[in-house]
Amino acid sequence: MNQKETLRITLSGILRWIFGLYFLVIALVMVTEREYFSAIFIFIAAFVSFPPISNLLEAELNISISGPIRFLLVIVLLAGLVAVDHNNSSSAVIYAHTSSGSYNTTQGENVSYWDWEWHTPSHTGDMKTLPGYE
Repeated sequence: MNQKETLRITLSGILRWIFGLYFLVIALVMVTEREYFSAIFIFIAAFVSFPPISNLLEAELNISISGPIRFLLVIVLLAGLVAVDHNNSSSAVIYAHTSSGSYNTTQGENVSYWDWEWHTPSHTGDMKTLPGYE
């Protein structure tokens, strides 16, 4: 008698499909933007997360990765992605305002351009001293 195997739907299985597909799409976008080194980390995270690929790899390599180890591996891969991503440092926003002026920044590829605007205080040249120090 030929019995069908029942399909088990679990929360971890659903999350693995969602994140696996998400990582695959992000990796493909990174490849199209020519960020190959960063895409490697996302592809590996997708291979670990996406059930069809990870099940195939686990069967071929004869290993089994538990859920918490899989989660830690993806976190380490994402940390590696942040470490090698060259766009991270240029995305910082700088705000400043001083009493003597203010500035605006615009950012190009790897260069920040500063437009300074200086204001002179209205009391410049108005010298008042304390009594006895004249």
